[in-house]
Amino acid sequence: MSQTPEYVWVAYGKDRARLPIAVADTAGELAALVGATRNTVESLASKYRKKKIPWSRYQRVKIAG
Repeated sequence: MSQTPEYVWVAYGKDRARLPIAVADTAGELAALVGATRNTVESLASKYRKKKIPWSRYQRVKIAG
């Protein structure tokens, strides 16, 4: 039986609405979906969490539950 991941990786659109455009279980899977590298996804999400940048297109989101 598979276990639900505690976090998912989300890519948001670049437009003003910033709606989610892709969701994946891992940073690598998300990178493949949006045509980025895993390093880019993880790096931007980390910089956002550490408040080094004000917003990131890629974020790791905790699943409520």
